[in-house]
Amino acid sequence: MTIGFEIPVFGANTASKAIELGASRIELNASGSYSDGGLTPSLEELKGSSHVRVPLRVMIRPRGPPSEPQARDFIYSDAEFEQMEASIQRFRDTGLLDRARGDGLVFGILKESQDAAEAGTSRRKCWVDKERCNRLVKAARPFKAVFHRAFDEIVSCGDDAGIAIDDRHAWRIGLDDLAACGFDAILTSGGLGNAIQNVAMLDRIITRAEVLGIEIIVGGGVRKHNIQQLSQQLKLKERGSTTYVHSACLSSTVSERVDDNEVIGILSYLK
Repeated sequence: MTIGFEIPVFGANTASKAIELGASRIELNASGSYSDGGLTPSLEELKGSSHVRVPLRVMIRPRGPPSEPQARDFIYSDAEFEQMEASIQRFRDTGLLDRARGDGLVFGILKESQDAAEAGTSRRKCWVDKERCNRLVKAARPFKAVFHRAFDEIVSCGDDAGIAIDDRHAWRIGLDDLAACGFDAILTSGGLGNAIQNVAMLDRIITRAEVLGIEIIVGGGVRKHNIQQLSQQLKLKERGSTTYVHSACLSSTVSERVDDNEVIGILSYLK
């Protein structure tokens, strides 16, 4: 089966280069936002990328991680949510997104449980904010809706006290919630950290997602030195549908320039 290769780019200038090197899909983020995990690009950046011949996925994220050490990311104020909703509408209204090409929007919102924090931990459990995500998915239509690595925060909720992987349920609840919201795909590393560290969980997530009809995009530390191991352990080439891997392939987080050798190295195995 086919393994697609999605490259997140930061600004319009690197989109064409990534496609020239062989990317089969692009995730567009604001220039200079790699250190924040990718932020909503400007209209000008979308205009500069809209000519691409591969599917274009546009990040909708109003800010990076909060500065408070124990604060959880992807939990947004009413004003931030309204900003996300307005960004989706603005991008749709440009007419630059192409449904036939497979274009879409990438976003994710969490909420924390109201229960007291687990003993010995400093953070509450988190879940999909279904009400807000439903609204954003509807706002994104007819384009694809992708839930980003906020999902990894949900998966990590099942890690407490050394619970055996088959007894963890947070990821399954989260996956079912996202299916109910209508998401088409999820970008995940199978939990906090890099994908290669979470292969066992990723295998379970992909297997369940195939049943639900959701595409899993494997990201987080995917590089040319580990793509073969990751693909073989997850049996990506044997899956029943197209699977995507996601890697920024940066030569420098400062320049945010795509590294030719990284792209070529990953593609040499995928093909």
